Amino acid sequence: MAEKKEALISIVVPVYKTEKYLDDCIQSILQQDYPALEILLIDDCSPDNCPAICDGYAAAYDNVSVIHQKNMGLGMSRNTGMAAAHGKYIFFIDSDDCLDGAGAIRMLAEKAEEEQADITVGCYRRFNDSGCCQVNCHHLHGGEYTETVDFRFKGFYMYGHLAHNWGQLYKKAFLDAHDLKCCAYPFTQDKAHNMDCYVYHPRYAFIEESIYLYRVNTESVTFRYKENLMPVWVAIAADFKEFLRCRGIEGDYGDWTALHFFFGSFFLVKQELQFRKHGVRESIRVMKEYGKEPLVREAMADLAGGKYIREISVFSWRFLIRAAALTFHIRAYGLFVCGIALLRKLDVDGMITESRNKKEK
Repeated sequence: MAEKKEALISIVVPVYKTEKYLDDCIQSILQQDYPALEILLIDDCSPDNCPAICDGYAAAYDNVSVIHQKNMGLGMSRNTGMAAAHGKYIFFIDSDDCLDGAGAIRMLAEKAEEEQADITVGCYRRFNDSGCCQVNCHHLHGGEYTETVDFRFKGFYMYGHLAHNWGQLYKKAFLDAHDLKCCAYPFTQDKAHNMDCYVYHPRYAFIEESIYLYRVNTESVTFRYKENLMPVWVAIAADFKEFLRCRGIEGDYGDWTALHFFFGSFFLVKQELQFRKHGVRESIRVMKEYGKEPLVREAMADLAGGKYIREISVFSWRFLIRAAALTFHIRAYGLFVCGIALLRKLDVDGMITESRNKKEK
């Protein structure tokens, strides 16, 4: 009997200003026990030594290729990788991160083949020079549940595993069939791409093991003050609504738009409170500006009235979202900001993060 041949998997690594970490990333891929790997290093015109490092690996390994391009950003680099990929599946990894163990890709591939999945999701761990945290669990499962508001809320917000391009295994035929490319937003492009994917009803599969190590890199975009956070956040939702309109389903997924704007208000206030030169007064000013956006007002009014919230299974989140949205809706911006400041002081963020690392019973 002929031995079963593994499906080729293309690992896409966008590379930009990660000279300090790039070797660790690539080595974690080369150490995988899955034999059918194509490794695509996409040098996004990195100004450091990354281009030379990429060239070195491409010269040393037959299954490693490097593409040098002008600087276009993370989303466009992923698109370059998708266009060049030959694999049945595509896996994205950021160049300052690593795979969590030699069996990471094999476990995803086996599950994807077993379930014939379009998107296969595992768990991950955060790490830095001090070590790794516990496993950050997704608490998700497949089947009809994937069509619910609760699935979208948990997958994209409460636990957030579906909001990342990194750490998921995508079937290339699914991405190609629907022309699902990443957008050029300077941040949050992952979530926008995955919501576009979701609209086409992918078959999801999940494994409980950690397959990805996410580096807490304080030099990355994630940890910087974003002057354009508000306009980009609004543009993502507006573009998604247009994406739905073009497909004749503009009445669907209103929960995603509403929750996107709700969590955007928290991120905006948190950003102002986090930097010394900003604070409560500036946060209130930002909320007033945010509240002038028609789409934001509509979203907060829906949530304040209880729309979509009843379909979320976790009571504490139902209560928090409705109470906060109501406070915003009546334009009590000072109370809204002080409430978020109190949640930060009580380290609710930390408690939420800790809850993500525990399995549901």
